Amino acid sequence: IPADVYVRYLRLTGKDVIFVCGSDEHGTAIPNQALKEHTTPRAIIDKYDALIRNCFDQLGMSFDIYHRTSESLHHQTSQEIFMTLYNKGLLTEETSEQYFDEEAKVFLADRYIVGTCPKCAHPNAYGDQCEKCGSTLSPRELINPRSTVSGKPPVLKPTKHWYLPLEKYEPWLREWILKAHQHDWKPNVYGQCKSWIEAGLQPRAMTRDLDWGIKVPLPGADGKVLYVWFDAPIGYISATRAFFEEVHTGQL
Repeated sequence: IPADVYVRYLRLTGKDVIFVCGSDEHGTAIPNQALKEHTTPRAIIDKYDALIRNCFDQLGMSFDIYHRTSESLHHQTSQEIFMTLYNKGLLTEETSEQYFDEEAKVFLADRYIVGTCPKCAHPNAYGDQCEKCGSTLSPRELINPRSTVSGKPPVLKPTKHWYLPLEKYEPWLREWILKAHQHDWKPNVYGQCKSWIEAGLQPRAMTRDLDWGIKVPLPGADGKVLYVWFDAPIGYISATRAFFEEVHTGQL
């Protein structure tokens, strides 16, 4: 709503504005919800997309385009950006041990693993975060981890992924965040970023072992998809691209 108010103000002052928004449809919460509702991820995203659009219609939102990351254009755009990074040698390929559900025969993404938080002892912390104390975690930090798919304890198994070496960009990120945005970012956002940088940035996997998401466009990458936090921000780019394609074809 604040964005809609601001866009309306800009339009009233004669600014040329495109108001882009859309649904982020590849998070692990989606297949998790599908399991709970005994349905498919596609059914979940279609159900909630309709509900979200209805809410926005009732609020009178003024989007120029509302796009979805499940659209083929977004998949294409995300794969193009991934391949640009890959072809420029900006990604590293690493094999590491990750949790595997032997009963379901699947590798488990962070949110498919729950266990006891090592910081506050909350018994149902996720593999990436404890939602009780707010601590950022990794799956191997959990005490007594278990799979949300089968409920069984997972085992460690080697798997290959592609990483963005964030440590290479730490100097300019430190300068940009800690010096340039100390006073204009919200304190909690600035504090979180500051803690990550001061702890030392680590390589971050840009791919996951999942069957829901954007396929990794490389040979030997069967069963692997782009990490949702790689593809989701690209949604603004693909939505803008979709907007101009619709303008060009006369659909808008």
